[in-house]
Amino acid sequence: MRTTLALTLLLGCLTANFVRATDVNTSEIARKCVTDLGVTEQDLWDLRSGKVKPADVKDNVKCTAKCVMVASGYMDESGSLLTDKIKKQYANHPHRHAIYKALEVCGVVKGANACDTAFKIVSCVQTNGRSFQ
Repeated sequence: MRTTLALTLLLGCLTANFVRATDVNTSEIARKCVTDLGVTEQDLWDLRSGKVKPADVKDNVKCTAKCVMVASGYMDESGSLLTDKIKKQYANHPHRHAIYKALEVCGVVKGANACDTAFKIVSCVQTNGRSFQ
């Protein structure tokens, strides 16, 4: 239970601006992705604590970000962010301007592959989140 909570909290933080206020049950999605990809509590703790820098994150952790984004409907399997879909979904959301700014700044980030791209986008949103408000 503690592991599930830690994983859900971290992944929830990573994807907050893209999956907030949706019909998607992010906790269930995150739990499934973490389990399917074999991410451990230690993997996430090392990232969250700064012991492991984002550049050194294991591929399975990066692919967890992709898994959550794809399962939430915000990214396709090739790593392309579905910007129009996100904008449409948040068209009437009170924080839509912050979300649109996040898409503008972080939506163009590309990585070496789809998993790396998803992780870099989520990291960008997490790092710059306050400036989007």
